[in-house]
Amino acid sequence: MQIVEIIQKTFESESNDIALYLAMSRKAEEEGHPEIASYLLEVAMDEAQHAVKFASLLGKVKDTKTNIATMLVREIQAEKEKAKAAKIAQAEGHEDAFQFFNRSMLDERKHKAGLVQVLSRLDEKD
Repeated sequence: MQIVEIIQKTFESESNDIALYLAMSRKAEEEGHPEIASYLLEVAMDEAQHAVKFASLLGKVKDTKTNIATMLVREIQAEKEKAKAAKIAQAEGHEDAFQFFNRSMLDERKHKAGLVQVLSRLDEKD
């Protein structure tokens, strides 16, 4: 279906825009432009709301337990990928990239642990 492809591309575009607007907001804040930073943050949140609707239209959002289980798998994979990227960055002498991949790998690990706890709580209710 053509509309599904359009929705998918739009979802990806909106999701990318969120990250870009957030990064631009941070940069504007660093440069001493708090009003601009605030506006860009507002735009990022609007884009996030768009992405939320497109995710729903695409069927990416299921029941809570399924959503958490799906994201747990993704966090496990993200942790592995970031660990690998950190090693590559270190081997290639990109210290900033190494530090960031390593730090974000630890965040993924934290997310994974939190999702495991949430799933455990959901299982207790069943």
